[in-house]
Amino acid sequence: MARLVITANGHLGLSHELGSHWVTIGRAADNNFQLLETSVSGRHCEVRMVGDELEIHDLRSTNGTFIKGRQIAEGRVRIGEMFLIGEVELKLEPSAAPIVPVVEKVVLPKSASAGSDASSGKKVSVLLVDDSKAFLETTSELFDAIGGQSWDIHQAAAADEALAVLQQRKIDLVVLDVVMPMLDGVQLLKLIHQRQPGIKKVILTGNLSESTRAACLANGAELFLEKPTAPDGFRFIFNVLNDMISWSEREGFTGTLRQVSLADVIQIQCLGARSCILEICSPSARGEIYIESGAIVHAVAGTLIGDKAFHRLLSLIGGDFNLQSYREPKERTVRGTWEYLLIEAARVRDEEREARESSDTLHLSRKVEDEKGEVGINDLPAIGEEVVVVSTYDGQWRSPDDDK
Repeated sequence: MARLVITANGHLGLSHELGSHWVTIGRAADNNFQLLETSVSGRHCEVRMVGDELEIHDLRSTNGTFIKGRQIAEGRVRIGEMFLIGEVELKLEPSAAPIVPVVEKVVLPKSASAGSDASSGKKVSVLLVDDSKAFLETTSELFDAIGGQSWDIHQAAAADEALAVLQQRKIDLVVLDVVMPMLDGVQLLKLIHQRQPGIKKVILTGNLSESTRAACLANGAELFLEKPTAPDGFRFIFNVLNDMISWSEREGFTGTLRQVSLADVIQIQCLGARSCILEICSPSARGEIYIESGAIVHAVAGTLIGDKAFHRLLSLIGGDFNLQSYREPKERTVRGTWEYLLIEAARVRDEEREARESSDTLHLSRKVEDEKGEVGINDLPAIGEEVVVVSTYDGQWRSPDDDK
């Protein structure tokens, strides 16, 4: 085989043996060949031997990768030739001595659900999209090991490659990174969602900003996950993805729900870890409930927001609802779990119903129409005479002693 040797700069003589797998080179500690040099990016490039040539793939490095003075995105060098990453010069040389590879076998337990898929003879078709070919190679091998090769895995290192695969094959799941050249992952996600909305789409990235997460979920991603760095992390990712595919493949029906409670609709969305906006309209109120990855994060009903708005909407007897694509709310006003919120809304609704049904309760409204024969506000007895305030309602029933 061959090896890379540094021929200049402060790391003169430092080398790395090469094989048939991709090798990442960069300043960060998780690279296969770490170079602690300021001109080298955290993940600068990746290389692998193809016959007697070294294939080089730049990873959008800051200071670039050069072959014979020309900056490249991809290129090849032969034995005895040199290339430059940042200000570090490397030379491809034959190995000093025959290398007997030592393979450390990592035993990864198979996923139980994956085993059942494999035994049925049906393979799940998955497309991995990432600009790092080393990451694609590693992820594919680990997913094959964990799932017992129950997935038919395809790879794409750029947006055009991913779109070509989607056009040529039936894909069940697309797993893509955000940071990619030319067309980034968010734009690619939106394009896939528009063309093939039925395909499951998951973001697997190291860019964990809140704005990126919101943009991905708003453009059709079912999940937004962090890239793993250890086998246990890959096993967790595989199990989550496999479970999501299993749920989508189970028998069931699609159609329109009629005369169902809002609590049922919310429970369906939250149990499925979906992201959506539940629009609600009735003769007495209009509002929206924001659900992000199965969690209720915001509610608005008229001037009410948060828990008060949620209780107000859940107290409605009837009306219409519509599920819209998720978008990030201006603020997040709901903190509790969806189970607790539904239970609390049911309690508030029951208290309201009991108060309305009580013969000893007189309901006062701010708007009283005298011309329609209803009781005028001036005809009511003064509070403290024959009328006693037992409860007030501002989206939640309160006792008269409550400061709020």
